[in-house]
Amino acid sequence: MNTIIKIFNYRFTIKEFLLLFFGYLFMEQIFSWLFVPTSAIIQPYQKIFGFVIYGYMLININELKFNERIFLGIFTLIMLRLVVESLYVYNTFFQQLTMYYVLFPAIYSIFIKNLCRKYDFDLLEFMAKFYLYTYIVFMAIYGRGFSFSLEGLDLEDLGVFSGDGRIIHATSVFMMILPFLWYLNKFIKTKKGMDAIPLAFCFVVILIHQHRSVWSSAIVAAFIYLGISMRVSKENIPKIWSFAVGGLILLFFTYFFVSSMFPELTNFLGERFSEIFDPNQQESTGRFRIEQREVYGRLFLQRPIFGWTFEGFEMSNPLVDWWPEKTGQHFHEGFMEVLFYHGIVGLLFKYSFLFYLAFRAFSKNLSESTIILMAFCLSGLLFSLSYVPQIVFWGHVGLCLYYLEKDDLHEEEEIDEVEYDDVEEQQTHLPEPLFKGRKAIHQFYTDKNSIS
Repeated sequence: MNTIIKIFNYRFTIKEFLLLFFGYLFMEQIFSWLFVPTSAIIQPYQKIFGFVIYGYMLININELKFNERIFLGIFTLIMLRLVVESLYVYNTFFQQLTMYYVLFPAIYSIFIKNLCRKYDFDLLEFMAKFYLYTYIVFMAIYGRGFSFSLEGLDLEDLGVFSGDGRIIHATSVFMMILPFLWYLNKFIKTKKGMDAIPLAFCFVVILIHQHRSVWSSAIVAAFIYLGISMRVSKENIPKIWSFAVGGLILLFFTYFFVSSMFPELTNFLGERFSEIFDPNQQESTGRFRIEQREVYGRLFLQRPIFGWTFEGFEMSNPLVDWWPEKTGQHFHEGFMEVLFYHGIVGLLFKYSFLFYLAFRAFSKNLSESTIILMAFCLSGLLFSLSYVPQIVFWGHVGLCLYYLEKDDLHEEEEIDEVEYDDVEEQQTHLPEPLFKGRKAIHQFYTDKNSIS
């Protein structure tokens, strides 16, 4: 098991690679589709693995930090409450497993965070390259029908596909924001042409797939990244301004050239972008989301604390009639899904990590990796207004929490070093026995903090 596997200049043992592959990478839908192109296997795998992860977390609860144990305990209490309700009302152990899967992504974040901490993974660059090459391979195999027409495709298994000429579903194209931010950060630092190529590629990918929710999320992620970077390090300000000015000039000339050569394309993309600000158009997904939000918003207000739970599956769909009975309400929005099924309690639980990251975005000591992941994860708040993010997104949230934890430890070490230097500076002003005593006390608390 000590055999080393080298991928993207990363070195893993067999055990580390298998955990990373099946516990993290395989949760990305377009990647798993390359190996098993059928929803009948991928979806059950992710659901079964969700129970395996929860069991693993319970068995290895001593590996978790105190706040992570509290979080796992709250999830367990919510599940126990649902078990009692199911036994009492429906005479079954757990009437609808979807109730488990709606909240499980938050536990998955802790799992990935603990996995990275246990094996000291530094995965951001790896994940950026992973998404870049996965997209290229996927489109090489399945992208032959790509078009700008948005015409529907006749597919027996919709799976990871969008169902039209865009080919890939928005939840997977959304992940391309991660390598976009990584190469954006790299290009601002180096200003090398080789870094501009993958940056431009990611930009084009996000643009041509025409998912307006991804466009909005990418813009928000870029602004968050640039804003935090300038606030954390004043040295980044001239670099970012230089990039911004150069980027705007390049976009202007690119638009002028493309609009001259392909005016229909620029007009089409312009109309698609304008729909972001007018989502209430008839026969559009934006209009359907608004209707769904209005209808289920009123239902949520009837049971705001814990939601409708299993009873929500017994209810007929108030908007459409093509879904089979008792299969749930099939939400188009992450927030409304958790509010309807689990109420405010579920919303605060599932999205608490994102709310925490929004609070920590105002911290001063943040590494570049943390800033990139933080910008990506916070854009998920906007994306959740349009879609339910896939489970791997919450794994990236866990990765961000891991980097943030490393930043905090690094900051504590710097504070300890400063305090230790202060003690040494005072040696000339203290008697030798008193100085040794203060030094011993300082070392005792340093060791205690490192152990805890």
